[in-house]
Amino acid sequence: MAIKDNRQFIAALEETGNVVRIQQEVDWDLEVGAIVRRVCETGSPAILCERVKDYPDGYRLFGAPLATLRRLAVALGLPADTPIREVYDIIDRRMSSPIKPVVIRREDAPCKENILLGEEVNLYQFPAPMIHDGDGGRYIATWHAVVTKDPDSDWVNWGMYRGMIHNRRSLGGLCLPNTDQWKFMQKYWSRGVPMPFAKAIGMDPLSSAMAMTSVPAGESEVDYAGGLMEEPIELVPCETNELMVPAHSEIVLEGEILPGVTVDEGPFSEFTGYRSAPRAPRIVYQVKAITYRNDPILTLSSMGLPIHEGCLVGAATKHREYKKRLVEAGIPVTDVCIPHEGAGFLLVVGVKPLYGSIAGQVGSVLGAQGRGVPGHIIVVDADVDPFNMNEVIHALATKCHPSRGVIIRDREPGIPLTPFLSREERKWGYGARVIFDCTWPVDWSRETETPPRASFQEDFPDIIKEKVLKNWATYGFPTTS
Repeated sequence: MAIKDNRQFIAALEETGNVVRIQQEVDWDLEVGAIVRRVCETGSPAILCERVKDYPDGYRLFGAPLATLRRLAVALGLPADTPIREVYDIIDRRMSSPIKPVVIRREDAPCKENILLGEEVNLYQFPAPMIHDGDGGRYIATWHAVVTKDPDSDWVNWGMYRGMIHNRRSLGGLCLPNTDQWKFMQKYWSRGVPMPFAKAIGMDPLSSAMAMTSVPAGESEVDYAGGLMEEPIELVPCETNELMVPAHSEIVLEGEILPGVTVDEGPFSEFTGYRSAPRAPRIVYQVKAITYRNDPILTLSSMGLPIHEGCLVGAATKHREYKKRLVEAGIPVTDVCIPHEGAGFLLVVGVKPLYGSIAGQVGSVLGAQGRGVPGHIIVVDADVDPFNMNEVIHALATKCHPSRGVIIRDREPGIPLTPFLSREERKWGYGARVIFDCTWPVDWSRETETPPRASFQEDFPDIIKEKVLKNWATYGFPTTS
């Protein structure tokens, strides 16, 4: 059965041992952020803080919702121990069949249980945490969806753009150029009008995952969220604008993004594992209404060193985009992996080399995609599993020639928050890309020049391998080894 809201997700995590309920009082000022950061770095269960300092009983904090593969599997309705390839295959299959949302009545929407309008709005009513020491303020929006709409079409965008409380009725936020939200804003602002927005916090886990996932221009993330859930996402109209939000959200902030108005926002320790963007004047979300569930649960992510939601969910959903583009370009791809440890800046592509310079072609095809493509690409032969980091690192160390196997391209479009970029490169979104060719040259003789790999699979006759595998448990090894 599909998990339709955050509370069902927490219950499912509890059943599988993937969440810890913290009963003692936890401070919103750094303590909860430190707990969640430690959870991410140790692969520990998610947390639900039942009591938050300075806030009444019932106001809770839910941290690190999708920071492990086990929790992502649970969100998909799968056994928690589902292997990574199976999880990825299921995501690919479901996202290939988007499902349009449905609209339900306001009285049936849990997010409408409480409604605050105008002067009643107070963002400090919720236990927005000071997540990292050094952050520019308290961030109420770190794992959520910002809902906006193109003024010239029916195109609705969900994006995950952070939100820092500036005062009781406004947020400062980072929105990078060339994102869909930025493009929409320019259209509204060129007409001298503010852009309506809604920030939905504490949605069902798959909707949250899609909010941080890129989809083709003109298509809406909510349709893909329905595909992942295998049933329509239930939406409900906002109170102060025409936008639709997930009806089972815990908290919804509604309002306008004001043209020509900025506030100082940041810094913030980001998904990159660094606090790489300085405090600077950024856009203002003016909040005109808040709707929320009884006993609201504020969801947060404590970004930083991997593994966290950003790199895990991004890898699980974006790899299909890269693989599809390569296949469409005629590249003989075996598989594509975005290693979680690389925070989205490393890509491994498996190929069947049928001609020379295939690694360079991989780099050219992906580089033409524009911003968002990792700056480090490792291209491996078909005998290397892109998901097996032992094999990938071995291939990098033994098959990549230090001069002819390294392809460097400057002035390539990239990810503006990439830590190794200079400030000027970040400003314009350009940097460099390196492709590591870990494939054997196709003109090498397989008999005399290509060294055979020494492994269990390749170094023993089938009769011996079958005997060893058959007797593995008898030898005394766990059957999962």
